[in-house]
Amino acid sequence: MAENLNETEADLEMILAGMALDFVIGCEDQLDEIDACLERLRNHQGVAANDILEVKRHIHSLKGLGGTFRYPSISLIAHTLEDYFETLYEVSDDGIFDIQMYVDRLREIAESRVDMPHDETLEMLEKLPLKARRRAVTKNNRELTLLLHMPVGIQRKIIGKELAQFGFNVIISETVIDAISDGLSRRPDIIMSTMVSDGMSGLELAGVFYAVNATKNSPFLLVTTGSRDQNAFSNLPENVTLLRKGREFARDLMGFMKEHGYVGVSR
Repeated sequence: MAENLNETEADLEMILAGMALDFVIGCEDQLDEIDACLERLRNHQGVAANDILEVKRHIHSLKGLGGTFRYPSISLIAHTLEDYFETLYEVSDDGIFDIQMYVDRLREIAESRVDMPHDETLEMLEKLPLKARRRAVTKNNRELTLLLHMPVGIQRKIIGKELAQFGFNVIISETVIDAISDGLSRRPDIIMSTMVSDGMSGLELAGVFYAVNATKNSPFLLVTTGSRDQNAFSNLPENVTLLRKGREFARDLMGFMKEHGYVGVSR
């Protein structure tokens, strides 16, 4: 009986290994398509909007499939590139150069046929352009990364672009589960969430991160239409700061940065 189980496990392992190989070969094909799109964009050939959309489509596919087929490093790099895209105002020549850097790193992993360890992937990401602007929010001479948890939509695009414009490296998480996973694995310096969320309010999410030692001291920015005087905010964790939506957002964010000693510098 035990021998049959071992044979079944071995067969399953062979199947999974074969699926992983099929994925990484398909990954190379998608990267070829991306390279072709970027080449047309560099040379101002074809319809730029169509090529940009095609690049985004391939990146989204790699983000979704990499972890499933034993290449979580590909998912993580593709996720970061997708965030980079979302905070862009336009795809300039510099942007095309930056995107190519991501694609080249993805190709190196695919061609090696070996997934990159998580800590090495994070080190790689630190060397990649996490935003298009040549400006950074820093503290103690280190660029700061902000995790933005917000459902997909116009509001997220606007706030994501504003944060990147300020100079934050932005990680975007669409769901609560994504936010918790990204927060624990990538250890952002700051966490931001909208008050209204899927399955868990932003206030409850703040409590989750406050209860975890790894993120207990990370400032948590809660984006809301309300004010601190409301009863709902009477028992906020000490690391939570409220940011109001609309025209007050930029002013509140600047106040937060000054309070915590964050500075913006040109790169």
